[in-house]
Amino acid sequence: MRLFLTTLIFLIFSISSNAQFWITSVSSSPFPANDCDILSVVIDGNMSSSNCTPTSSYLISGNTITIDINITCGGIGLPVITPYNETVILGTIPSNNYVLIVNQSSSGTLLETNTSSLNIGTCCASNASISLISSSNCLGEPTSFIDLGTVADSLVWTDNGVVFNPNPSALGWIYIFNSSGVHNVILTAIDSTGCSDTNNLVVTVNNLPEVLMSSVSATCATCQNGEAFVNVVSGPMPHQVLWSIGGTLNPLTGLNPGNYIATLTDGNLCSVTDSVLVGNSVSVNEYKSHEFLIYPNPSSGKISLNIFNSEFNSITIEVFNLSGEIVEKRFLSGKSNMHYDIHLDLSKGIYFLKVNNFTEKIVIQ
Repeated sequence: MRLFLTTLIFLIFSISSNAQFWITSVSSSPFPANDCDILSVVIDGNMSSSNCTPTSSYLISGNTITIDINITCGGIGLPVITPYNETVILGTIPSNNYVLIVNQSSSGTLLETNTSSLNIGTCCASNASISLISSSNCLGEPTSFIDLGTVADSLVWTDNGVVFNPNPSALGWIYIFNSSGVHNVILTAIDSTGCSDTNNLVVTVNNLPEVLMSSVSATCATCQNGEAFVNVVSGPMPHQVLWSIGGTLNPLTGLNPGNYIATLTDGNLCSVTDSVLVGNSVSVNEYKSHEFLIYPNPSSGKISLNIFNSEFNSITIEVFNLSGEIVEKRFLSGKSNMHYDIHLDLSKGIYFLKVNNFTEKIVIQ
């Protein structure tokens, strides 16, 4: 009986050996690989008994890589086909087209040889690496691109597909976009071999707010009852007004005649600065007196408007609320010494009525 089992095992081993199924697969990682990569070769195979273990070694000679898998068996085990997985780390190797030979042996006997090809490419010497100080800027403000280690023989910058050239700065590069909107910026770094690397960033450029400055004249040269007002035409909320003389009120009241400067900052943190002249209503050198007359004021919304300026060929009436929003706008035929009855459908409150370039405060009650 023992002789029968021994003969059977020998036959199984011989048939298996002749079938050459000891090495089932050979693969490399990463794939494809370059000369800067840590290269590993993974061998899957079979052993003749459950008490066997694989050990590996390798040799690189010229363009040939030889890996030897040696199977050793010790102790008591079952005579069954036992799979194994062996990883051989080759590290970084020069760029070349290699012949990869894997030999599997057991007790000094070569069981199988697997031959394949292995191509190792060249790593790209270029590297594109940038970031932004801020991804949202205002029109006219510089956008700073921070260099995080860009390496290249040449650089190509594109903005939504159009080539542009930022200026070098202490931190990297700087550029002022001349249009608002979303800018898809791609930096392509190219080395001397033509190998390239890219880095993509998105920059949002916001429009500056638009304002119209208006004023209410003081009633005399030394009177402190003039007003200056910032009318916001465009720009997201919230709005912050800062006057050059101090203060954030809008309108700014209690003013002497003079020039007043205001900076408005919108919800995008974009700012614009403008100025307005607070006149003296009794000085014909600054404004023509009695350009127009509004009455009654305060009113319920039904007002009479008398125009005295013969230079008004066309008349535009705009009504602003205290937030600077235009709440009503009308166009009237331009004739001097004309009378108009106007009904303003407005809620109770304080407004500024602008007739062409002249402004008066009105009260709806």
